[in-house]
Amino acid sequence: MQAINLYKVFNLGFFRIPDYQRGYSWTDKQLTELWDDLDEIQEINGELKKHYTGTIFLEKTKSIEHERWIDDDFFFVVDGQQRLTTISILLFELLRYETGYSNKTKELLVDTFLHVKSETGNSRVERFGYQETDKNYQFLYRVIFEDQNILIPTAQTNLYSKNLSYAKAFFRERLENLTEDDRRLIFKKLTTCLVFDIRKIEKDLDVQAVFETMNNRGKPLTVLEKLKNRLIFLNEKLVQSDSDKTILRTSINTAWGKIYNSLAQNPDHFLDEDEFLSAHLSLYRKPKESVFSEKLAEEKIFEMFCNKSEKFNEDETEKKESPVTFSKISQYIHNLSDTAPIWYNVNFSKNIMVQKILIMNSSKDVKIFLSAIFNKINDPSIQQNMLIVLEKIMFRNRVPGLWVMDERNTSTWARNLYTSKDISKSIFDIELEMNEYLLKKINNEDMINGFKSLFTYVRGAVGFHRWGNLKYFLFEYDEKLKTEFKESNDKVSLSDYESTSVEHVIPRDYESHWSTELDEIVNHFVGDNERFLSQKVVINSLGNLTILKNGKNSSLKNYGWDVKKNRYKTGSYNEIEISKEFHWSKKEIYVRGHKLLNFLMEKVDGLNLSDDEINHCLYYNNDIINVATNITMTPIISGEV
Repeated sequence: MQAINLYKVFNLGFFRIPDYQRGYSWTDKQLTELWDDLDEIQEINGELKKHYTGTIFLEKTKSIEHERWIDDDFFFVVDGQQRLTTISILLFELLRYETGYSNKTKELLVDTFLHVKSETGNSRVERFGYQETDKNYQFLYRVIFEDQNILIPTAQTNLYSKNLSYAKAFFRERLENLTEDDRRLIFKKLTTCLVFDIRKIEKDLDVQAVFETMNNRGKPLTVLEKLKNRLIFLNEKLVQSDSDKTILRTSINTAWGKIYNSLAQNPDHFLDEDEFLSAHLSLYRKPKESVFSEKLAEEKIFEMFCNKSEKFNEDETEKKESPVTFSKISQYIHNLSDTAPIWYNVNFSKNIMVQKILIMNSSKDVKIFLSAIFNKINDPSIQQNMLIVLEKIMFRNRVPGLWVMDERNTSTWARNLYTSKDISKSIFDIELEMNEYLLKKINNEDMINGFKSLFTYVRGAVGFHRWGNLKYFLFEYDEKLKTEFKESNDKVSLSDYESTSVEHVIPRDYESHWSTELDEIVNHFVGDNERFLSQKVVINSLGNLTILKNGKNSSLKNYGWDVKKNRYKTGSYNEIEISKEFHWSKKEIYVRGHKLLNFLMEKVDGLNLSDDEINHCLYYNNDIINVATNITMTPIISGEV
């Protein structure tokens, strides 16, 4: 078919985006590229040069009830929706201006590109829009195309609506800076110079081949999108009745609509489609590793769903994949779509214990275990107990020297739970194994050596500041202090985790403000190496570290105790506890460090440290311990390094 311009495209009829399509995903990069393409179209020999814009695949559909007074054809946009959506938004913004057209011409352009009104003018049908069942149907018409007759019952905000609003603002800002002549030129370029190949999908067209070679202008098709169309293609090839084909095709489209809407609920963080697909596949099939990577998931999923699937192994065993049937596709798509909202709720969970677990480990292994818990266990008390035990295991794993479990084990638990025919037994077996990890005997010497090893680094974070789980530990301690202070409100919550940092009370690069406090330690050593080591150990000891919210440390810089003390009074409970001290020196650092390690013993089942062992965790060697704890105040000639 010959490439045609937008006048001829819109003369074909009315266009609808089916609800199973991924929503509008163009952002600044793609919008700028389109704008630049228009800007770069030049006049050659008195005519504007044509610009090929791609292929649009259409599938004929029926109008809905309130559109049936229109005689023209209606089409689903099977591919090209991102381009047509963007162009329709730009057309709407261009036709907001008078642009020098007569009223009759303006009405004709609106009728051609935007909407057709009924004879009474009380209703209109958009030339381009969403299927009525799409989640953003009302948002597009009311907010983007400004139809005052459309009501939005509740606030609708997701990633797709956010992108639509951005595109509208993008074009409005650029058009406002143009002259009337410039806007008319843009309109002419848009409607006459951009040309498209229009392909109408017929029954004999290989839809699978079409989709697996498409690329949406810098937005390559995801594996999830290609899989949907592979399944639609396979459905047409199955030996079954037309009614079964219709049922299965509807189920596929419904499933994908559910998936896209689930993954895009957070307007600021769209969940990756292929990560989700590979996560679900890690539950559905056993990979060679603990979970499927996105690349291996793509290979496996198209082995499962191809004309010769029985040629491939189901997993590392010799069992073969079953042939593709109505039931195989149906079972898979229902499992996949049912997992999507659970996957979203895991990633953006309101459950505090889930949030804590994901702070420590947000790997795919852990997420699919959490998904399986909420998918397969109906009793909230059993769910919560399993989460509590998992948090304990993961916390202990992050205490130097106390590692107990390879956390990839969670993927095995997830599959066992997800595929189990006896959920009660699976729960019992998993809980038994989890508790066995917690009961592993603790070797105190391993832990002491683990903490002492944190001080051996020369560059970067040193001492307890190097402990990867320190911020989480201090958040937990903040929760304990809230109870001690008999408070009910959080000073910092897990939602503040990313904006909160771990900082030193006595700074690493201290100035004259802190020389007295450091001299009382350093002056007990003679050799330069010993003096430097003692300073480094005490500054980076556990008691000298706290959490500070919202970059407070950058404003406090290296100020002395009086300034920091006043600022800490309004901070986290960690800060408030520190601010209660009249001085801040080796004594206060030691006492707080001791208290924090006692809290660590509360957190870790079976951990029991003597005072001497606590001292060795905090202060590296006997010489520094003696100074920091005031056991002896006689000068130390040389220290153990």
